[in-house]
This record gives sequence, C-alpha cells and structure tokens, in this order.
Amino acid sequence: MSYTIKANTFATKRYLEVHSAGVVFCETAALGGKRTFSYQQIDCVLLSPASVLSFQVGSEVFSLPINQGKMEHRQAVEAMLQGLQRPAQTGGFPVQYPTA
Repeated sequence: MSYTIKANTFATKRYLEVHSAGVVFCETAALGGKRTFSYQQIDCVLLSPASVLSFQVGSEVFSLPINQGKMEHRQAVEAMLQGLQRPAQTGGFPVQYPTA
C-alpha cells in the first residue's frame, strides 16, 4: 500500500509517495525531478509547527507542506515514520540515483 501527499502550486508540482520499502519525492521546479529513496538512506525527518514535512538524505533536504486535516497526509507521515523504524530489508525497492 502507498500513500501520497500532493502539494502542487501554479508553478510547481510536488508530491511525496510513501511505500513499504521507501519514498518517492518529486519536485518539478527549476532543477528538480523525481527522486527515489529507501528508508535506510533517510537520515532525519522533521515536521515543523507550520506543517512542513522535511527529510534529509545526506546533505540534501526535501520539504513539502502537508495538510494535517487530510487523513491521507496523516497516514503518509505515519507510514513513513513506521518505515523508518523497521529493520533494514534487502531488495524490493528500486533505488534511482541521480545521473550527472
């Protein structure tokens, strides 16, 4: 099962898909694009008082606003946190690394 948080604006398309083996983050503004991460790659997750969900992978930080009034947004955050607490799994999620 997967959950999606969409945070699109007129000029930017942003979403976060939470899967059992990792997350997909997409931002189509400037140099953005779709990025896939396993839970083992995620170093830190933060939910700000202004309802902005951020996660860090290495030196990069990915953020998008969430609506805590939407059930799917709350479920996505909970699923992400549960995924981070599970022990490392082998295989399953195709990790895409950026190309130079």
